[in-house]
Amino acid sequence: ACAINETTYTDTAKFKRFQPGQKIAPPPFNDRCLAVAGRCGQACMHDQTPMQYCDANGYIIQKHLVGEIKIQGNKTLPVYLFVYVLIFGFCVKVVMLCPGIFSPYPHYKRYEPHLTRAIKYIVTCTPTTAGDENKSTTIRNLVGCISAMPRRLQCRYHVVMLDETHRVEMGVTFQRLGDVIDAIPSAGSDSYQDMVTDFFGAWCEDTKKLDLNKIGVTAKVLDPSVLERVCGKGAYKKLRKESAWARLDAQSVGLLEKALDAFEADIARDNKWTRQDMHKDDVMDWAPRDKRCMLRMHYIARAKPIEDERTNRVQHVAPGTWYYKVPVKSATNDKWLEMRKGAREMVYGREDEDNEHHIVPLRTSRGKAGGLNFVENYMVVVAEREEN
Repeated sequence: ACAINETTYTDTAKFKRFQPGQKIAPPPFNDRCLAVAGRCGQACMHDQTPMQYCDANGYIIQKHLVGEIKIQGNKTLPVYLFVYVLIFGFCVKVVMLCPGIFSPYPHYKRYEPHLTRAIKYIVTCTPTTAGDENKSTTIRNLVGCISAMPRRLQCRYHVVMLDETHRVEMGVTFQRLGDVIDAIPSAGSDSYQDMVTDFFGAWCEDTKKLDLNKIGVTAKVLDPSVLERVCGKGAYKKLRKESAWARLDAQSVGLLEKALDAFEADIARDNKWTRQDMHKDDVMDWAPRDKRCMLRMHYIARAKPIEDERTNRVQHVAPGTWYYKVPVKSATNDKWLEMRKGAREMVYGREDEDNEHHIVPLRTSRGKAGGLNFVENYMVVVAEREEN
């Protein structure tokens, strides 16, 4: 049997075709032939008829073993059609997935304040758990969220602290942070919102490199220099040496310094937690003293009833899970939190089903994913309030 390239086989000027009985060339066996031969034989029978393709010596006649080879190539119509379909499909994908390559669309290359005019609100959220996310870690994350507020923003900017473990002390820390923001003064032509942005921009720069080794739960007592950076005093001292903050008199910054002292004392009491009424939602909203400022903050601790081995941890209502009732016809978004306050545990299963209410699990999802889903639902309610 012979194997040879099509181009060599069709080059009649150099290739003299295969011949019967052609000998095998030595290795490598590229474009070479292997010996082909055959023997004839019959079963042990009295009637030994001559075989059609065999000679008298019992060998298969050579011309029946070898012959002219039919050229096999890929230059055929089906192959060309297949290649054209692949190229056409690739072009369609490029046009669909990369429209800007062939038809450029107008867009801004940098942030402009008026771009936020068409947006109803922007939300940033920092979820916390009982792991390494203590007061110091949470404040570092919150400072980063607030510092991301664009300048001269023209829509509401909501910052959410999601406390999945119902720590009472974390809610107090949230209130102390609100006191610090309220105490930030206005200076000259700079608006209150610009002063808030400047302060938290410097605060973020001062805390962004504080890792868990310095501020996590493993740090039982914060180093005084680290505590100064976490509570905002480090950023305040730097701002007092430069920009518009250097022109502020002692009376203008007196309230801010007192608020920073109280905030520092609160953060120093870290890693000590109290939990109560975990089966109820705990939410707090904060608004600045200057209502023209677009910043709003929210503390959210969604209900987390105690669960044990008797609880069916599913996403629907089952024995052991807590649920609340939603009227089929009269339910509205503004009554959502009130309806959740009437939650109770299902004990026997299906005992409270009726045709006028839906029963909804208090925690449809567990973990941070469920918490973020709760935040999204809560922000829909907040956005519909008259002041927003």
